[in-house]
Amino acid sequence: MSYIFEALQRAEIERSGGSLPTNVDSVVDLLPGVEQEIARKQAISELPPPKVESPEAETFANAKVISPVLAADSRLVCLTDQGGLPAEKFRVLGLKLRHLREQRKLKRIVVTGTAPEEGKSLVAANLALSQSRSRVLKTLLVDGDLRRPTVVSRFGFDPSLPGLSECLRGERQISEAVRKLDGTGLWILPAGRALENPLELMQSGRLPELLDRLGKFFDWIIIDTPPVVPVADTAFWMKLADGVLLVIREGVSEKKVVARALDSFDRATLLGIVVNSCSRSEHNDYYSRYGQAKVGAGEAFRSAENE
Repeated sequence: MSYIFEALQRAEIERSGGSLPTNVDSVVDLLPGVEQEIARKQAISELPPPKVESPEAETFANAKVISPVLAADSRLVCLTDQGGLPAEKFRVLGLKLRHLREQRKLKRIVVTGTAPEEGKSLVAANLALSQSRSRVLKTLLVDGDLRRPTVVSRFGFDPSLPGLSECLRGERQISEAVRKLDGTGLWILPAGRALENPLELMQSGRLPELLDRLGKFFDWIIIDTPPVVPVADTAFWMKLADGVLLVIREGVSEKKVVARALDSFDRATLLGIVVNSCSRSEHNDYYSRYGQAKVGAGEAFRSAENE
């Protein structure tokens, strides 16, 4: 059984005082009830009145709509195959984050990795798409990698779209740069023009102000950042975040580099680790029931509170 389902089970058991069920089907059946319960609690205690509160909020609500042009290998399963098992993994990851949100402030989430090709941008995009399915919580995906932005190309948009870098330079208003993804509940803030050394621009003082303005409208802000090693950009992003998800990939991430990355984290902000392309043998029987031999992105989520 995957760690992600196990974590969800454990959370439900702690609430009910029961024992750990051994039937995998009981975990799958658990999801709709958990989702409904979280939505009910948030509707009662967390959500602001469902109305536009300011001219700026109205601008975000009426942001320019753009349509994705997905490549065959985009792997945005939470958009192209919402009922499939890979999308369900991201759905459970989102549920776990919503559980944590009940216990602590959790709005700005940095998704990072330790090296290229680990799938952090894929995880960030699918997680944002999954969270955007909520009818009451508004989700924004931010491309925070100002060196090598990939979010725009993953959705098939024009790479020249202005975005965060232009806003930080004062060339665009943040309300002009945010786009709404057609047919979804997701908004996207592109990175804009790639920069060779964005850290100085990020430290200019504009970034915290922009995030505060975005936070007045959006309930989830998912930020895709560069790998935490070796550039310093992500360390700055983490100072502004409520939580951090570290993405590692089996066969790609090196143990020493992962350990170094973890040592650089403030453990209070580390939400957990997402293991991409996990192929551990104990998962094979479960996933083969769905006709899928290879486990894909988002397989494991280990909460920092359980480490």
